Amino acid sequence: MFLPEDGGRDGISLVNLWKDRQKVYAEVCILRSGRWCVPDMESEIEPPDGTVFLEMLPPVHGKVFMVTNSGHTVGLDLAAGSLFTLELPVGVRSNYMLSCAEDSGIYLVSADGFQLSVWLHRMSGDDNDAGWLLLDTFCVREGQACTPRAEDSWVPPRNVCLDVVAVGDNADFVFLDHPASGTLFYVHLRSRVVEKVYQRGADECGYKRAAAGHVRVSPVMMIWPPIFPARNVRREE
Repeated sequence: MFLPEDGGRDGISLVNLWKDRQKVYAEVCILRSGRWCVPDMESEIEPPDGTVFLEMLPPVHGKVFMVTNSGHTVGLDLAAGSLFTLELPVGVRSNYMLSCAEDSGIYLVSADGFQLSVWLHRMSGDDNDAGWLLLDTFCVREGQACTPRAEDSWVPPRNVCLDVVAVGDNADFVFLDHPASGTLFYVHLRSRVVEKVYQRGADECGYKRAAAGHVRVSPVMMIWPPIFPARNVRREE
């Protein structure tokens, strides 16, 4: 379910996605005047054989992308109601996230073990095949890539891999999850600074990750320190 500012039409958009044999179908309903309209648009596409949907990502420039296991992502244009496939960079499978780039492009941040890669794909009009440009790649274990700036800066141990769980706009930063220890950390991609930001308790590791896939992070930009309105407290006599 997405808001109008996510790039859909007027009103809240409800996206239904399902697969029947080799074809994928999408249905978009719009909430107007407190009522759901009949399906406003329908579309279908036939992705590569064996495609399995793993996760639906937040909208990027009015397009919703589905993480798959096939080396492709399936996208849905909320405004046009059309499905399309977009080939991923070579070697990228499912451990990635997308974020908005300026001029209608999209960034892709992927992790392979401890190696992070940042890619850029320019999208203009109906051209979704402009190709991926590798902007940066580095290992978060290397000392030069993990410049401490706080006491809680953290370098992951060697015997685990990392999951990409959230990426900021313009690929400014990324949140990575270390499932084995329940550690969540933040990487500023341009400076390559790594900071530990959260440690889950023992009861939050293991079975919860198996049930939910991985932790979910929703970055929010805000003024700091926050300014709250004065409390209106009435004294009772």
